[in-house]
Amino acid sequence: MTPIKWLVAVLGLLGAVALAAAIVYFTVPAHSLPSILGTLPRVHAHRKRRGEAALAAAVVLWVIAAVVFYAGTRSGRRVGTGAGTGTGAGTGTGTGTAT
Repeated sequence: MTPIKWLVAVLGLLGAVALAAAIVYFTVPAHSLPSILGTLPRVHAHRKRRGEAALAAAVVLWVIAAVVFYAGTRSGRRVGTGAGTGTGAGTGTGTGTAT
């Protein structure tokens, strides 16, 4: 696996983790959140801003992964090789007279 593919895979995985965190922030009350996400005792509200931030992070990570993937596929192509470049014999640049 190339380094570009690894980077795309890691960015995609981090985006999925951020999306999962956003879902937890939106659906679980603040007093019931896991301790790693920061609980608030005696509060029955949801942590909306943290959910929005996690959702935005997921979208940004996925966009970056898509850009890196696209740039990686574009850089693998060679420009000016193959048929249709107009160089070499048989390109039709002669005068058209046969001897």
